[in-house]
Amino acid sequence: MRILIAEDERVSRALLRRALERIQHEVVAVTDGLEAWNHIVDESADIRVVIADWMMPGLDGLELTRRIRNAGFQHYVYVIMLTSRGQQQDINEGLSAGADDYVIKPFDPHELFFRVRNGLRIVDLEEQLAARNRELEQIAMLDGLTGIPNRRAFDQDLGRRILESQRYRRPFALLMLDIDCFKAYNDTLGHAAGDSALRRIAHVLKRALRGTDDVYRYGGEEFACILPETDEDGAMLVAERLREAVEREKLAHPGYRHGIVTVSVGVTVHRPQHPDSPSWIVENADRALYCAKKSGRNRVSGPTTATTTHQQAPTTSR
Repeated sequence: MRILIAEDERVSRALLRRALERIQHEVVAVTDGLEAWNHIVDESADIRVVIADWMMPGLDGLELTRRIRNAGFQHYVYVIMLTSRGQQQDINEGLSAGADDYVIKPFDPHELFFRVRNGLRIVDLEEQLAARNRELEQIAMLDGLTGIPNRRAFDQDLGRRILESQRYRRPFALLMLDIDCFKAYNDTLGHAAGDSALRRIAHVLKRALRGTDDVYRYGGEEFACILPETDEDGAMLVAERLREAVEREKLAHPGYRHGIVTVSVGVTVHRPQHPDSPSWIVENADRALYCAKKSGRNRVSGPTTATTTHQQAPTTSR
């Protein structure tokens, strides 16, 4: 971590640097609050602990602290206020502005060392907590059964893809895939076998997709795939490849006339000139999926076919 010293007095600045030489972190020293602020907002500088003198030209330590607290940085910046004002009301004012600690001038080097070390410890704990939270967020985005991203991740990514499509003027495709007659599969072989089949199909789909594409477990026996920068022709080719990949697995399905597990696929394409909502895009893909089911299953249905069909999805088993 980098420790930033903001102190306009040359002698005091040198003493601060010398006092911190025992801490094995890089020390950056600046002469005023504005220069300190420019370092702090520069993410590449990675400033995590700031020692700021209360009285500085341009931007004093109090205002610098307020800016830090109001900035909303993703990481925590620990602030130690350095001041010759030892009155309790002055200390309270500094802490109220957002300072974490304070040191009275002239400072004792040992006291400064221990206060900075405590600050580094707190910053380190905050880093560990943030890393753990990121891990938990990633886990929350995964389907517990198949290990691929779940519906929550799909909803988030679909919204992001719409914004990217509008910004870069590129289309993207959405595929909705459903395992044919999966209820019969569970009824015949049991739910444990059904879970195993879902894991296997998820693996097949993930393996068959391009590196830029994403697959999600949308719910139950239904999967979704987002294909960035893909038009109708490209989407139909990918959809057919996925259908064939599942068919080639030859996973036995005794409760289905084909005798093996197959999928039906619905395809839709979002173009940036069309202000479609996420729900409308999903509905288009689901209508195309209904067409594939209605036409005999184990097939792909594109957006042109879907627009001519009944709007209501079937109530019977897929």
